[in-house]
Amino acid sequence: MFLLRLRHWQAFLLLFVLPFLLQHGLLWLLDALPVRTGRVSAMLLDAFPATVYVLWLWKIGSWLYGRLPQSIKITPLYFHLGNLYLILYALLFVYTLAVLRDSMAMGSVPFGMLALLVPLHLLATCCYLYAVYFAGRSLVSAERQRVAGGAEYLGAFFLFLLLPLGIWFLQPRLRRLYLADS
Repeated sequence: MFLLRLRHWQAFLLLFVLPFLLQHGLLWLLDALPVRTGRVSAMLLDAFPATVYVLWLWKIGSWLYGRLPQSIKITPLYFHLGNLYLILYALLFVYTLAVLRDSMAMGSVPFGMLALLVPLHLLATCCYLYAVYFAGRSLVSAERQRVAGGAEYLGAFFLFLLLPLGIWFLQPRLRRLYLADS
């Protein structure tokens, strides 16, 4: 897999710097053009960096799940559903912020939409924490070739949680696993 062959600084540039540069560069370019951009294109550009990160987490977690020994019996169903929800929620959240900004400019606040957003945001937080837990525990379990206990995968959990800082420590471990596999 291409992402696993990268060095830590290359992964940092590809996963964090490039999406933000693309997002802001395209937004600047669209503002400079005489063409009026729609809400959908601006929404997609706003959700782009978060989507790249979630897709990376999804791909890494799926690859690590495939590297687990056959004796470890876990199901990746909630991991996949959680990541899918995170991508859809990123789009919904950006859309909600755009509607809220437009409503506040007109002098009203859509409290119903905000009240609906709170439980959806809490669910997205739980999905994100589960995805980070799954990836962290799978990484340590794949490295040790046995089920990792709570204290063993706590470091990897926080490294996945504290990205982009964690990529500097995670990518060498992932690369080592990938090179040992190939």
